[in-house]
Amino acid sequence: MSEAQPIILFDLPGKGHCSSWSPNTWKTRLVLNYKQIPYTTQWIELNHIAPHFKSLGIPPNPPSLNPKPYTVPAIRLPDGTYIMDSKNIAASLEEKYPDPPLHLDSPQLAKVGEIFGRLLMPMRGILIPKIVRNLLNPESVPYFHESRSKQFGMPLEQLDKELGGDAQWEEAKPIIREIAALIEEGGGPFVLGGEVSYADFILVGALCLFKRLGEGVFERTVRMEPALATLYEASGKWLEKNN
Repeated sequence: MSEAQPIILFDLPGKGHCSSWSPNTWKTRLVLNYKQIPYTTQWIELNHIAPHFKSLGIPPNPPSLNPKPYTVPAIRLPDGTYIMDSKNIAASLEEKYPDPPLHLDSPQLAKVGEIFGRLLMPMRGILIPKIVRNLLNPESVPYFHESRSKQFGMPLEQLDKELGGDAQWEEAKPIIREIAALIEEGGGPFVLGGEVSYADFILVGALCLFKRLGEGVFERTVRMEPALATLYEASGKWLEKNN
């Protein structure tokens, strides 16, 4: 395969028009945009990921790292190599395209990952049902319903009703404050101050999802912590290519 061929990024399509919404694939897309690496997008519905990736001969994720054997983001490099998982992709791209750097060795990256992991618990009932309502194409809905209902131990309608309200926003509020405090500690607008890093892309990827979801999720989040709005705005040039 010729080195002149661009990287292929496998991403999830959105309802109405194909532009990126998944926070995980946005992490990879932001890296590619930031490093100005040529790439094209191949859209793939959730229920097609496993059979298509198997057909390409992509090794499954190790169960110890991810219970789902096949996931996006995934990329095909110009030499024909396939890589899954946003963290693995970032490390590979940083090795092959070191400038500008992602600062993967920054201690702030681990802090962002830990805090963000805790944020997912109270936010799951706020976010997951809205993904079905507002983002998924009909073809992916049955797969998403089945897999996420199993993951959360309840139907998504119940998740929405019982764990998608103001109480969960209140539970999330101090965790969102921790994220904003990290940005403020560095002086902003990014986690490391004036220089963007992969830690920012974790947060901006989530903010992209919040914005695409609608229903006031993005607006409510940035009202709580304006530092997140500033981070999102400062990352604008790496958000322009979204398809």
